[in-house]
Amino acid sequence: MSINNALKLKTTVAIVLLSILLASAVRYASAEPLRVGVFPNLHCALIYLADSQGYFKKQGLDVTIKLQESGLVALNDLIADKIDIGPTAELAFVLRAFEYPELKIAATIYNGSDHDIVVRKDRGITRPRDLQGKSIAVTRRSSGEFFLYNYLVFNRMQAGSVRLVYDTPQEMVKAMADGTIDAALSWPPYTTMMAKQLGAEGARWPAQSGQDYYLVLLAKEGSLRKQPKMMEQFLLALSEAERFTAQYPDRAQTILRNILKTDAEMFSEDWSRSHFRLELTQDLLVLMELEAKWAIRNKLVAKKEVPNYLNCLYFDALDKIKPDAVSIVH
Repeated sequence: MSINNALKLKTTVAIVLLSILLASAVRYASAEPLRVGVFPNLHCALIYLADSQGYFKKQGLDVTIKLQESGLVALNDLIADKIDIGPTAELAFVLRAFEYPELKIAATIYNGSDHDIVVRKDRGITRPRDLQGKSIAVTRRSSGEFFLYNYLVFNRMQAGSVRLVYDTPQEMVKAMADGTIDAALSWPPYTTMMAKQLGAEGARWPAQSGQDYYLVLLAKEGSLRKQPKMMEQFLLALSEAERFTAQYPDRAQTILRNILKTDAEMFSEDWSRSHFRLELTQDLLVLMELEAKWAIRNKLVAKKEVPNYLNCLYFDALDKIKPDAVSIVH
């Protein structure tokens, strides 16, 4: 090769490399900051992994993680425009969607069945029907209250056949230890704490009657219309985190346990009852309609009619990046 040709080749290579670097720089520089709410729970695993593994940056997103106390706080901050994307339980969404139709579900990122009833066997409770006439603690307007209603119906008991006590999960732990309540329906780590405290005097039963609940990913309709690519990029990053979790479960668990600083035993139990998938399923739609009817019947909302939840789903992004994950006809 002549010296001139060698110089031309080097110049061409340098120009190509420079173009790639400039394109990459422009890509990241042009990304608008995206405020994403999370709360310290395994349910947010895909968001935590996408952030820690650099998948958001890979998609050209400038993501700022906003740590929230709970999914309900994330939902309220989304409504108040303090964050752009927020995860929350589908029941919390159902209760607020009556008032805020601009909230849209882009995907679910978790589903699981970690709600249990912890009972005191020393109060004569050895089977579900023994709960009749007993005091049961639940958290008001929570998935726990909804699943208790379903649990009673599933076991052929009237809702009025038990004495409801409204407590926070933290209060339940103390009340069960003190013996001021006979049973409690909640979720980890509180159910684990109660079961450990009671030892042989207690029992712990699955409480969801075969029905999973979901963590939904929410954004406002206005921002989705303004930046349609944003949600596609965000879900692509979560999709990479989903694949990472499936391919390297041990590594994923180690990363998440370090992020969440969770007790190893409790983390393992929670992980075994969790599924981390990007989806929009018919089961979600049916569950939200059941929850809405329950909320109306129990006067938890002022409205009298169940919304059409198809109008609350944003299909565009998931349809484009993972169409097989959408099982709802639309």
